[in-house]
Amino acid sequence: MKSLLQLAASLQLLILIASALAPRVLDWRRNLAALHPFLRKLFWVYGSFIVMVIIAFAALTFLHADAMATGEPVARSLCIFIAIFWGARLFVQFAIFDPRAFLTHRFYQLGYHALTFVFAFLVFIYGKAAI
Repeated sequence: MKSLLQLAASLQLLILIASALAPRVLDWRRNLAALHPFLRKLFWVYGSFIVMVIIAFAALTFLHADAMATGEPVARSLCIFIAIFWGARLFVQFAIFDPRAFLTHRFYQLGYHALTFVFAFLVFIYGKAAI
């Protein structure tokens, strides 16, 4: 379980690479230009906070994989929270987002499906560590 948790931490850092590509791939400069400057900044602030949360999830997992793998109470609570976070993200992937307009290249389609798989994997691994 420890090695799977370390893999999960690594995958979360890889998600950040996809996040770094999103502004260019989704042409945020043009698409957000119509927003009021306050809303545009708010969008970037929200994104920055999400990045910090993902970094924290990865760092805490790397630092405390042993405790998570052995089911220590606080570690289990953290695993539950992380599983819920990624479960909510997976729900958004299927129920809210309609990315078809942006999946114009094979590379983007592959990336989208890979991310979906990674989100599901994270829910499974952290959920399994929590029980």
